[in-house]
Amino acid sequence: MAAQSAVVASPGRGDARVQWLDGVRGAAAMFVVFHHIWLSTWPTFPTNTGPAWLGWLLYGHMAVAIFIVVSGFSLALAPMRRGGTLSGGVSRFLSRRAWRILPAYWAALILSVLVTAVLLRPELGSGAIGKTLAVHGLLLQDFVGSESPNGAFWSIAIEWQIYFLFPLILLLGRRTSMGMAVLMTLVAVLVAHAAAGLGGPLDKIEGFLPQFLALFALGAFAVWPAGGDRAVKLRRPLAAVALVALGSFVLLAEIQGSEWIVAQFFWMDLLFGLGVAALLALMHGGALAPARRVLASRLALWLGLFSYSIYLIHAPILAVLKKYVFAPMDLSPLATFGMTLVLGLPVILGLTYGFHLVFEAPFLRNRSLSALRTLPILQVFNRKRTATPAPALLEDLADRTIVPTPRPAAGERASG
Repeated sequence: MAAQSAVVASPGRGDARVQWLDGVRGAAAMFVVFHHIWLSTWPTFPTNTGPAWLGWLLYGHMAVAIFIVVSGFSLALAPMRRGGTLSGGVSRFLSRRAWRILPAYWAALILSVLVTAVLLRPELGSGAIGKTLAVHGLLLQDFVGSESPNGAFWSIAIEWQIYFLFPLILLLGRRTSMGMAVLMTLVAVLVAHAAAGLGGPLDKIEGFLPQFLALFALGAFAVWPAGGDRAVKLRRPLAAVALVALGSFVLLAEIQGSEWIVAQFFWMDLLFGLGVAALLALMHGGALAPARRVLASRLALWLGLFSYSIYLIHAPILAVLKKYVFAPMDLSPLATFGMTLVLGLPVILGLTYGFHLVFEAPFLRNRSLSALRTLPILQVFNRKRTATPAPALLEDLADRTIVPTPRPAAGERASG
């Protein structure tokens, strides 16, 4: 049937893991960390008051765009092999997505609120804290105003909401073609952006960052070229799209400056995301072997392993380090930036990896409520009743835990 052939499987790939995709997630997570280190040193965003040679760190928002494109790509891998259908249906897809992102997110929310209320902003009242927990716990922070306990949480709500629209994109792809589904998604996003420009109640649409839905759809479409003759034929056109899109973004940033880029985030996200999707399609089709090797290196895969945890809790850790360690040193901004990289970054990575082992890894290994019984924090409290000491358990998790390519059913990202 024409409708079925419109969504094309990846030939010869079966259920093979796309390892380099974890490297992309890890790189994006680290860029967000570097951006926030820059921002904590020169808190004048979107104006660049730091050294010109560090100006590229101002654009951490683009790392979130990468996460969204990668999420669409990774979640589309399995459905595209089955003609655009979700194994087990929409409810199973959503339940697996919830199981993947919500436990770690809720743990990060509680920790972030505690750190904020006790160490960073003790003046916050119980009413503000309660509202923050409710709004963020329900993933409504892009729609309902509240105190933000963590500067990275805004994108989690947006991605969660996109998950509910992903089955619709696949349905459109089956009924027409994936190309048409992406085009229709883009049209809907442009209409939403135009409606937001009318002002009034409609301006709340911008809070949902509708362009991220288009980026997610572009990421899903990037699976389509796959391998074989089609991937070879499309290699040059895809390379041209990536070069023009990403090159244009860099040129505009250089000519127009950071304030203009930030003011035009809607269009810049679309431009940058198109380039990222083209690069993913190229690598998935077998091109850019050196880049794939770097992204599949041990360091890149290690960072990709806990990229979601890096994204979730690096911000409050960095805020505490700034307030209690680096600010009292009274160093120059550049020296503070260097000290944060040299001394603070290892602390951030160590603590985020520990968070991964405790609050994320058990839910990757177990897709049922039995994961709760394997939480290391509970094992520590019950160590007298278990044969596995807590340290050994943590080592076991470190050895056995992997971040599976999201199936219907990444990192991603944030990841996530």
